[in-house]
Amino acid sequence: MHVAPAQTSAGKLPTSPGTSKLKIAAGIAPRARRRPLARRKPYGRKLGFAVFTALSGALAFSLLTDGGRNARTAMPLLPSADEMLYFTGLRIEQVALTGQRHTSDSDVFDALDLNETGSLVSFDSAAARERIERIPWVATASINRVYPGALKIHITERKPAALWIKGDREYLIDVTGRVLSAVQPGSNTQLPRIAGEGAAAEARALFDLILRYPHIKERFELAERVGGRRWTLRLRDGITIHFGADHEANAFAALSSDTELGPLLSGRDIIIDLRTPGRITVRRDDEAAKAAALSPTNSQSRS
Repeated sequence: MHVAPAQTSAGKLPTSPGTSKLKIAAGIAPRARRRPLARRKPYGRKLGFAVFTALSGALAFSLLTDGGRNARTAMPLLPSADEMLYFTGLRIEQVALTGQRHTSDSDVFDALDLNETGSLVSFDSAAARERIERIPWVATASINRVYPGALKIHITERKPAALWIKGDREYLIDVTGRVLSAVQPGSNTQLPRIAGEGAAAEARALFDLILRYPHIKERFELAERVGGRRWTLRLRDGITIHFGADHEANAFAALSSDTELGPLLSGRDIIIDLRTPGRITVRRDDEAAKAAALSPTNSQSRS
């Protein structure tokens, strides 16, 4: 497989002695094509030289260590496997990176850690993949070796599912509650919002419930985690619902029923308190009513 060299904004990577600069083809998928016969010969010579170097190294090891008996003493005199592979041409000279949108190239190259291994043969792709998948936006990563000296990396990124408001900071999180990145307050109003300490870690179970009840989903505005143990939901039309700890599933079912609590959702500017099992408290939310009266949208409708 041939990978066309290109440059990106990822910056220059350090190179080992005797190597050329690492060529980066970010966003360009390598194209497979048949190499002409004339271009196969150099690689054949490199492979032959690699075998010759390996045999020579084995002979040198045997002579210097007396058949291996003095290996520890003679080890500093022998070249490392990576150095031998550099001389044979099996060094990593190019990286093709695709699939990333929010993940920076520099974060991926830092995770690759090519300073520790510069040869294609000794490169630990499994360990590198684990490091790449620890980058916040990365869901999965695949790494393929492309001989004689390239890596092909494809990244699948996570999708933001909600905006987490924590104090005066805001973060994008995915459906698992994983924090993807910080954002400027008020910069994203299209995503569902959650707030409170520990809200991100508990968001997935709440989102699963909301998705099961379209009548609540279409009116959902904000879910606030209170005391690290229960939720308060704020819906459109000034409706606030206080849930008891670990009783959200039953409450959602009752709120979506035409014969139980469902009719309460047809009101506006009310507080529905479900924190105490077996007791329902409904009261008018004067603050919500006042805010609605002062809102520009309501003022225009009255005029």
